[in-house]
Amino acid sequence: MKEVISIYKKQRVFIENSLTSLIESIDLSQYSQMKENSLFSLFPALKATYKINANYKQCTPMYTEYERDDSYVGVDKKHLLERVKFRDDGMYISNAYINSRSATPYITITILFENEYIVFDFELYALLKELSLIDGHEIFSKFTRYVYGLFGFILAGFSLALVSYSIYIIGVFLGGNSEDLLSGLFRSIIALTLGLAIFDLSKTILEHEVFYKSLSRKNNLENRLLARFLTSIIIALSIEALMVVFKIALSDYSQMIYAFYLISGIGIMIASLSLFIFIMRYSGPKS
Repeated sequence: MKEVISIYKKQRVFIENSLTSLIESIDLSQYSQMKENSLFSLFPALKATYKINANYKQCTPMYTEYERDDSYVGVDKKHLLERVKFRDDGMYISNAYINSRSATPYITITILFENEYIVFDFELYALLKELSLIDGHEIFSKFTRYVYGLFGFILAGFSLALVSYSIYIIGVFLGGNSEDLLSGLFRSIIALTLGLAIFDLSKTILEHEVFYKSLSRKNNLENRLLARFLTSIIIALSIEALMVVFKIALSDYSQMIYAFYLISGIGIMIASLSLFIFIMRYSGPKS
């Protein structure tokens, strides 16, 4: 939705000129014959149309592509029109707004014609596709949504399995000695941390690609997701390094160099992640 609004703001002049050309191609005197059939076939982005009389009362049903809603006849539309400033050609094109019926961005065109107002409601996303300002294919979009949903739920299942495994580890080591218990606690924490990272990944995929399909890429979603996931991995490795240090300290100090190598590698990962976040924040596209 954010990307739709962003494209609209950048291409507003082109969109309004295109809409003007679309409306001017209609013979408005034939509106009564065209409203239920041919108008919607001519303009796929058109989702609703109706008329308002000179007294600001809706005088026709609300016509959509597949039905007509008579419940709107007689509704007072004065609050929508009393502050509208029509252009010299008798046309008014609204700003983008969220339609209360569909919860998606719309643009409304109102035309003053023969002392009546003809209203056309266009869905902004469909309009942008119609004007080739964005790419979109319904079948492919559904397919990718199902695939993302499948992998998202599988990842969520793995994260729950890791949580179960961490609980199992605690149960196994509760009856052991203190050294085994400490090792079990560390392993449990690592499993929980990885489970959280994987669940966060699955949640982001499901939110942005399945349930609340986001068109936005200006906020660097992939980069932020990668940064969060790597942070969780670094935390898990840091806990593992701490556990290695404890084990070596209790057994053989000569092996401490390997703990140093592990900690050095984690330090390099932290420095690389910090550089990545810095570049992402200050070199990304400006909103």
